[in-house]
Amino acid sequence: MRKNKLAKKNSIPFLLLAVVHVSLFVIFSKRSRQKNIWILLLSNIGMAYLFEYPVLNLFKGYSYKPYILKKRAHDQILGAIFSQALYVPITATLLTLYQKNRNWKLGSTLIYYGIERYFLRLKIYKAYWWKPYYTVFFMNIYFYISDWFYKELNAKKEWALVIAQYLSTEVIGVTLLYISAVGRKVRFGRGAYHSWREHFIIAPLYSLLRSLFLVKSSSQPGLLPRLTMFAGSLVADILLERTGLLKLRLGKHWNIIFHTVMIFISRSLYIKIRQQK
Repeated sequence: MRKNKLAKKNSIPFLLLAVVHVSLFVIFSKRSRQKNIWILLLSNIGMAYLFEYPVLNLFKGYSYKPYILKKRAHDQILGAIFSQALYVPITATLLTLYQKNRNWKLGSTLIYYGIERYFLRLKIYKAYWWKPYYTVFFMNIYFYISDWFYKELNAKKEWALVIAQYLSTEVIGVTLLYISAVGRKVRFGRGAYHSWREHFIIAPLYSLLRSLFLVKSSSQPGLLPRLTMFAGSLVADILLERTGLLKLRLGKHWNIIFHTVMIFISRSLYIKIRQQK
């Protein structure tokens, strides 16, 4: 009973913030007549994921405790997803779409600084070597990067279109990998009893590398590039399985479905982004 009360107490702030941010995005994105809204959001999430990977996954600068999932490692990553896929990227996207000035950016940063301090006080978030004032510094930079990248995207710069597709593909891929890990369908790591921390170090690298090949193959028309990418992905998985780095647990057909979906998504993103061009 006490554990259930603690779980409810911890999860409410995370879920409440998620509802607020998603609601704001739905309301204000519909009012905005700007194009590339979803591509900008996915790109901002991708940049936030890249930032989170060394700080959380590699060097454990902080940890989240939403107490929504049973396994601690899964639960901690879920907290990171709330932060880096909803709260911060949605705010950055809205600030960019409505061309808010530095006062809005600074004000938003200070709000998150306050939230971070409050989460520390509630003990649903723990900082190790990370300091709250780091958040103020890096989040301001992040908001300006969002503005700059959106201008380059709307200017149809080729590099921006490619990066947008790569980040969007990576976000969807790594999120599906996370869902698959929680569902016990896939796990990365050496040995039979490796830690989930090892999984969450290897899995993002797997997704980052695959996204490069997905973006490259998606630019080529026809069925042959899709089949080549699919076959190459399966061969790579077989090699990873034989080296012991990849374990497909519940259902051997997970990677067939996963690679098919990702190849389709990457091609769809390529077409969608190029249509904006």
